[in-house]
Amino acid sequence: MSRLSEWWKRANAKPKPTVWDSGRATIPYPGLSRRDLAAFGRCETYLLREIVDARSWGRQVDSRGVAFPTNGWLIMPGRVYSALMDDTKGSGPKRAVMDTVVAWLADAGALTRLPERTRADIAKSNVAERLRDYAGYIPDDGTRHWDNDMWQVNPEQMLVVYPHLADANIDWKRAASE
Repeated sequence: MSRLSEWWKRANAKPKPTVWDSGRATIPYPGLSRRDLAAFGRCETYLLREIVDARSWGRQVDSRGVAFPTNGWLIMPGRVYSALMDDTKGSGPKRAVMDTVVAWLADAGALTRLPERTRADIAKSNVAERLRDYAGYIPDDGTRHWDNDMWQVNPEQMLVVYPHLADANIDWKRAASE
């Protein structure tokens, strides 16, 4: 096969889906207009990045030496939305769209909002960690607006919604095999 032929095949190959691609859920998507569905998909993609690393962040929180009453799979949609706004220079979907994605997954049983006391305790430990680890970090009292926007991922149900997460990393592989 010639180099031109090889190049042509690579250049025209269909992209392989990633674990972060939106539109791969097994449950029905909300009935939205084409424009609103595009915004929903963008938020879904960003949230999936956080979901893929939910166990990793849960381990980080657990390593603080406090036994928080969680299953160890944690996400912060507000942090995700902030990253989306940074990446789009503020021109991305409205916060209500991210809230719709979170509510859709919560309705499917894949996400559960942590109790207020648990959220407050973890938020307090987030601030303490930032103040300890980042010498120049002193905004107001050290909190960020998303510190109390914490959810717990139900890995079994999340795998029902997104079976392809089993290929995301070792944490999801283990969850899929249990």
